[in-house]
Amino acid sequence: MPRIKPQLFWQGRKKLGLNAAKLLPVCRTLESTANELRWIKQHVAETPSIIPFGARVWKLCDRRGKGLPLAYVLGNQPFGDLEIKCQPGVLIPRTETESYTIHLSNILRHSLSSSKSESDPDQHQPLNIIDLCTGTGCIPLLLYSQLSRSLPLQSLNIVGVDISQKAINLSRQNLHHNLHAHRFPRPSSPRDKSHPQRLLHFHKADIFSPTSLDPILSTPSSSSTSSSSSSSSSSSTGTGEWDLLTSNPPYISPSGFALSTSRSVRNWEPKLALVPPVERVDLHQKHFYDHWYYPDNEILLQTVEYQEEDVFYARLLEIARTYRPKRVLMEVGDMEQAKRVVGMVLGDGKLRGLYFGNGEVTRGGNERGAGAGAVQIWRDDLVGFEGYEEIMEVGVGVDGQKQIIVVKGHPEGHGRSVYLRRVGVVDDV
Repeated sequence: MPRIKPQLFWQGRKKLGLNAAKLLPVCRTLESTANELRWIKQHVAETPSIIPFGARVWKLCDRRGKGLPLAYVLGNQPFGDLEIKCQPGVLIPRTETESYTIHLSNILRHSLSSSKSESDPDQHQPLNIIDLCTGTGCIPLLLYSQLSRSLPLQSLNIVGVDISQKAINLSRQNLHHNLHAHRFPRPSSPRDKSHPQRLLHFHKADIFSPTSLDPILSTPSSSSTSSSSSSSSSSSTGTGEWDLLTSNPPYISPSGFALSTSRSVRNWEPKLALVPPVERVDLHQKHFYDHWYYPDNEILLQTVEYQEEDVFYARLLEIARTYRPKRVLMEVGDMEQAKRVVGMVLGDGKLRGLYFGNGEVTRGGNERGAGAGAVQIWRDDLVGFEGYEEIMEVGVGVDGQKQIIVVKGHPEGHGRSVYLRRVGVVDDV
């Protein structure tokens, strides 16, 4: 990283004041410094205190200048139409996550709107969504916000799961914070039997522990009965299967964390949310063979270069194998990791049958018809480029040959997520 020229500090002090010298080392440009200083002053103005305004601004600029991420300095991060509270120890929501979450809500909204009339009694059956490794709860909260407003008659059952109690506490705070700001309708109470019934709740569980996770996964309706939060609700209206499983799991290797992440990420954001824990990495090869070696998977074992940072995807796909969610969205670190995850899907007989079937994607990029299933890679800049598609040869097939799949999003964007749609399910977008 090039050093900042002294004249930039002089210009900053002249144009923006003494606080610019605090912010420039992390902001790097005058424009970025001016923006962050404006946001800090706005935050101080909106949060009354007995401490003088100037002293508070100086203190926050000092903390930011030492590398503390802006979302931790301000205590929040915009995410769609929500404001997500952020605290050290819980991963800060990213704009790429926001982009695919909005796209997912559009898929669900269009698909349900086209398949149901407003008087359809099936709307009383909830749309069941589960988010694993939920962190701040940003994904389930934004999905709830978008769907509860765009589908006012649709019942919802949305669940967030995380191993960290701090993350679960923060996700519940974010629920109440955005409710207080009237950013979405209040979820249904346990005793409310009216329709639509909208449930939103968070659970602490380890996704690698069947004893803690399976009771949540086994019956969507029963997952609303065991949370101690006031946001939880109990219901007997579950359909018995998940309509959508999402996850933004730890996906960075230890070496990648040390070499490729920014200093603010390494110093301030939780490593637990970014790098698979040592015990997971040590067991990843055993887990891979225990859960992925089937008689029809010899091609997978021979051709997929499974990496230690992929351990969570092996577990997530094992969950998909068992519980057969209609749609799966997994965030990934880059295009190469996305290709490895797609290879896991296409090289596994059962997963391939569930989410790809036996058809082909045409070389024009067209899917194989309604209900044919989908295995796709989504780039990180999706909003505004939802209709842009290209084809890519990736993964392995039952005959050992690469398969053609669809890649969606801005053509210059990075691979950001892998999307699976079960055979027989239609996305009307």
